[in-house]
Amino acid sequence: MKLFLALGLVLMLSTIAMATPETATLGPYTVSFDLNTGLQYQLMTSEPVQAEGATIYGLQIFTDNTTKAIISIDEFDSPKDSTMGLYKQLAVMEILLNSFNVTDVEDRTIDGNEGFLASGVPLPQNTFVPADARYFRAIYWLDSKSCECGPVSVGTTSVDVKSSYPDDVTESLIGSLHVEKTASQAMPPA
Repeated sequence: MKLFLALGLVLMLSTIAMATPETATLGPYTVSFDLNTGLQYQLMTSEPVQAEGATIYGLQIFTDNTTKAIISIDEFDSPKDSTMGLYKQLAVMEILLNSFNVTDVEDRTIDGNEGFLASGVPLPQNTFVPADARYFRAIYWLDSKSCECGPVSVGTTSVDVKSSYPDDVTESLIGSLHVEKTASQAMPPA
């Protein structure tokens, strides 16, 4: 009996140890998540990209040439329209342009913020991916606030996630995702 209890304790501790979130640093941001998968994966950060009026930080999580997720943090120099309806439309168009049929667009709370998760399956003419492939796109803003200027929201930092991992792995990624600007880099409140 003691042997079974000891074995059970070891299994519980090993499960807890495996559930440790992955952490990556993207410029002034700390990104953490848990894929909750037995798949082997690698992380690859990219150098920040300076675009007109924005800095873009990127992280790729990949298992092979067809299974990966990309997390992009776009930090704008000035507030932008962060109304979710606009970004839902853009995500649907992007999924269609990649030859996937949009199957669902679901409002979600991601990292404690208003966001959405869109998903799709390959269109019949999309012969570049397996027929059972899935494509996911999630977007939320770290600092979206209602604007006095009308029925819109504004923000300066968006988080965009694209994933070709299976449903359960993507769900774990989206459900555990946390992005935080480090205190030394955070802007003082306006």
